[in-house]
Amino acid sequence: MFSKSKQLGWGMTLVVGSLWGFCTVSAVARAEIFKLTTGGEVSGELVNREESPRLHYVVRPYAGGEITLAASQVTRVVPQRPVDVEYQRQRLKYGDSVQDHWELAEWCRGKRLKNQNHFHLEQILLLDGDHEEARRLLGYKLVDGKWITREEQMKSRGYVKYNGSWVLPQEAQVREKQKKEKQLEKEWYEKIKRYHYWLSGAKRARAKEHLLDITDPRATNALARGFEKSKLRHDREIYARALANVATPQAFGVLVDSTLENPDADFRDHCLELLERHKPRSAVVSYVKALQHKDNQRVNRAAVGLAFLGNASVIGPLVDALITTHKQKIGGENPGAISTSFGGVAGTQSSGFSSGGGPKIVIRTCRNEQVLKALCELTGKDFDYDQAAWKAWNATQKPPPPKINSRRDD
Repeated sequence: MFSKSKQLGWGMTLVVGSLWGFCTVSAVARAEIFKLTTGGEVSGELVNREESPRLHYVVRPYAGGEITLAASQVTRVVPQRPVDVEYQRQRLKYGDSVQDHWELAEWCRGKRLKNQNHFHLEQILLLDGDHEEARRLLGYKLVDGKWITREEQMKSRGYVKYNGSWVLPQEAQVREKQKKEKQLEKEWYEKIKRYHYWLSGAKRARAKEHLLDITDPRATNALARGFEKSKLRHDREIYARALANVATPQAFGVLVDSTLENPDADFRDHCLELLERHKPRSAVVSYVKALQHKDNQRVNRAAVGLAFLGNASVIGPLVDALITTHKQKIGGENPGAISTSFGGVAGTQSSGFSSGGGPKIVIRTCRNEQVLKALCELTGKDFDYDQAAWKAWNATQKPPPPKINSRRDD
């Protein structure tokens, strides 16, 4: 029968499935709950289902008999699930003893009727307060001879419930704050998305004004997204200024990355000028780290950044980066060729070896011009590329005085 319904199509499969479910649950599966104007309700099968226009509701309750309700008495008719109807029928088979409620509770647990299962376990405790299994299933624990719920136990330990989990009050406060922060951040995404759209139209001046008025740190991620999506240099400059205004480490990080990666020298200078106004410590740390990068161009751009922002604390890293070596992989040569090369671009020396047409690894030794310029600018000295001389001079310098935090932690 089922294989035939598959051949006839999805519609027939639904009809057959419905008939099968109807037969297994019985006709009572179409029962409803009739909400009354008085606030009460009646549950059962509607007998006069086809009556139209509706004048009365003739209801056959689960316990038998019939009840007639005027249509004006019924405010709403709520269909019941077959399993709920089955439960109502099942209840009629049992009394009100501990054993009856236990069997009903087990039946409900098998049908995954959580609320009904809980109800019958509670009824057991009203009849037998020491029923151990019912207590256990309801989450009670025996502590110092007294049954307490998990909720009572956790509260006695100072915990509170937050989004279904037991946590300390301090953690609940942190989570609530994070939730609010996330919501505010989401709102900034919506606002800045709108301003971003305005930048390409008649509202450009208004969008620029709104963006440059932002000082809320929670707007950082949205501003960074707008900066990334902007294709025009003028738009990127607006976002760069807005990021500098919110002045978070992440915002400064976007500007630092631009000074290291952006091919437009003028735009790099624009970002450096914004960083120079704030001189963020996080930017100095990023530039010092970039001095060790495998890309020689990035090393020199990091030195330019340190010339803008640096102090005596960066002299050592700059001296170390004065002359650097870099490995570079070069593509295949002519088959059978053996080559060794020295020299290269100004300020560099390179050597490499390859046999045959395979790639070769070239080691380049670079004298980093911008690193030297940064050292001369920050120190007022010039020892050229003599790293030993620079290190000897630096060793004679007094360490900078420790920075004192003017803010007091009360």
